[in-house]
Amino acid sequence: MSDTSLLQLKDDRRIYILDTNVLLHDPSAIFRFDEHIVLIPLSVIDEIDGKKNDPIIGYNAREISSKLEQLINRRPEDKIDIPIPNGKKGFILLIHGYVSNNFPKELSLTYKDNIILSQIVGLKEAFPHREFIFVTKDRNLRIKSIALEINSEDYQHDKISDEYLASFFQPLTEIQLDEEEIKSIFASQKSENWDGPYKKKWHLRENEGVALFDPNNHFFGMGIRKSNRLKYFDYHSTKILSYSSKVIDPQYEYNFEQAVCMQQAMDDDIKVQIIIGRAGTGKTHIAMGAALEKVFKERKYDSIKLIKPIITKSRLGEDVGFLPGSMKRKLLPKMRPFIDKLRLFTKEGEEENSYKKLLDSGIIEIMNLADVRGTDLSNAFVIFDEAQNANPFQMRTLGTRLGENTKLIVLGDPTQIDSIYLDKYSNGLINLYETSLKKSSDFIAQICLVQMVRSYTSKWFEESLKSK
Repeated sequence: MSDTSLLQLKDDRRIYILDTNVLLHDPSAIFRFDEHIVLIPLSVIDEIDGKKNDPIIGYNAREISSKLEQLINRRPEDKIDIPIPNGKKGFILLIHGYVSNNFPKELSLTYKDNIILSQIVGLKEAFPHREFIFVTKDRNLRIKSIALEINSEDYQHDKISDEYLASFFQPLTEIQLDEEEIKSIFASQKSENWDGPYKKKWHLRENEGVALFDPNNHFFGMGIRKSNRLKYFDYHSTKILSYSSKVIDPQYEYNFEQAVCMQQAMDDDIKVQIIIGRAGTGKTHIAMGAALEKVFKERKYDSIKLIKPIITKSRLGEDVGFLPGSMKRKLLPKMRPFIDKLRLFTKEGEEENSYKKLLDSGIIEIMNLADVRGTDLSNAFVIFDEAQNANPFQMRTLGTRLGENTKLIVLGDPTQIDSIYLDKYSNGLINLYETSLKKSSDFIAQICLVQMVRSYTSKWFEESLKSK
């Protein structure tokens, strides 16, 4: 058995046992438990080793192995316990043994998750004075823990509350201006110079958009904060490839969110745009339209990069399978929303298969997220779709590949998670969105699309069939 002198001590520190999925989700999780003691079963190290060659999860597996090895090499030679350099004097222990003889026989120990549960039961028997907490992102393991009287909890470090998540899906802010404020906006004879001083009472983020109303509460235009100015833009003339904001619900006269989204997408000073919205709100439509206009009409960028996390039945994350065919051929079915929009935007006045020629030209490139590492994304318009199925480390990997003349649009719906390693509170999309709010910059913009614009039927399904 392991040297457990640390566990024999009688102090107030809690003992956290980390599951494999916690470390794969956040390789820095070992540093998150303050002064307490972190236990990592050897079976967890074994599972992590089995993931080291996976295209993306493998990076996290290798990262946690590297961190642990560095910490082990820094410990005193006569010590088994590993000090955690988090400023709180915490420790890590690698545990083996302690498989309980009282573990239920119906839970087979050929299953590694059950081995961990059995070890925790054994640890509780050996050290009844200690408080053991099993940290896992696996709901079924937490259910088993309840039956076995094991304290368990989800990994909470990068989670947000239900209320905070719901606060994203709110209509755009509306501001009523007095006559003097309106006059100051339109003082210049040139429409490109129409703006007014920004006022702190409006509480707007950098690049946040608002709907503007006059003293009689009549809508007259849109505004977007640019540093200490509120820049005006016209709602009706805001278009991408001749497409304007779309409204299908009779209760709405305007779709302010889409207008702001278009403005941000076409703004060359905004290098990173984060678009959150449920299915059918127009995320892909706007992003793809802006990309085509910027690359083929304005010649601002050299290429379009379409990226999406590939979630497969193998549960490994980003593998694309072993069937015959090129990477492009394998990715095409996964990129159907992009292809449909490309087909829509290129069909008018063009030959039937012109969208295929664009794909074959190489100017529009479909990429697997696993292939981003080592890629230079300079001079490109990059669209990262379904970002809720990426973890924060994958998002960071993508972001660090952006060049000087690169625009990144990140799309996603945090309520639709397909990856088994993530949930709607702790994924790359929400992590990026929340971080951008805390560390705002003039080159980052956020927008949440609220109105369903695909069809009345899709709106009915969204509102009537609520997922649990």
